[in-house]
Amino acid sequence: MIEFLGLAYEFAKDLGKWLSWKEEDKVVDRAWLEKSGFQEHYKSQGYKLRWSTFEKVESHKLSGYEIIYEIDKTKRLRRRIVRRDVILMGKKEGK
Repeated sequence: MIEFLGLAYEFAKDLGKWLSWKEEDKVVDRAWLEKSGFQEHYKSQGYKLRWSTFEKVESHKLSGYEIIYEIDKTKRLRRRIVRRDVILMGKKEGK
């Protein structure tokens, strides 16, 4: 019985690592939002986008904004969009 519990624990631990998402920053320039189609994609979903300094992120969250990520499902990776000393945030319009 103890061996079975140990095996189950190892399996669950490995599964947890596999299911977790990694996070990193994607550094872009000003033109990237439009050229990549990223801005148009989020606007079509009803988001208002804005750049925020890192110091003001928590204040913007209180106003309904959230950090916007580029998602890579195959690598289980989400990237924050960063430009110099600012980060991309978005707010669902109507909230």
